[in-house]
Amino acid sequence: MTMNPKFGANCGQGSRRWRAGGAAGPAFVLAGLVVIATTAIAARAAIVAIAPATAALYAGVGMPVNLQGLAIDDVRATITPSQSQGELLVTGEIANLRDEDISAPPLRLALRGADGRELYFWAIRPPKSSLRPRERVPFRARLAAPPAGVREVLVKFAAPGNKGAFTETPS
Repeated sequence: MTMNPKFGANCGQGSRRWRAGGAAGPAFVLAGLVVIATTAIAARAAIVAIAPATAALYAGVGMPVNLQGLAIDDVRATITPSQSQGELLVTGEIANLRDEDISAPPLRLALRGADGRELYFWAIRPPKSSLRPRERVPFRARLAAPPAGVREVLVKFAAPGNKGAFTETPS
């Protein structure tokens, strides 16, 4: 028997090595990753509510998160000739994606130039203050004499607390 003062008797003879986890280690790691991924997918709305920057990550992998329950669809912008510089007409729909009533916030419309810079913006009230479950309502906004160089019209919901300048009440 070999004696080692640090480890005691039987050091080096007939000893077995202990391996952390053995064959079960990779299985536990895989199971942990599956649980984490499933939780990240199932709780994505809660995660985005806590950390809004993660919404871009989810959208990047094809799982966009819509906390508001509303969508803006079928946006069209046309310039009609008039006496001076014309009139810009923007139309589209607001859609309630949920199975419950939702309040509709104001819409913010922004005109951007070729370089992506915002040239002008304004806000309009939604056609209805509340949308029924799965309801879709059309909206319409007009702007007389839009600025020159407009290449893009961006329509989104106005940020909470941002009252904007209401230029039109849809009929």
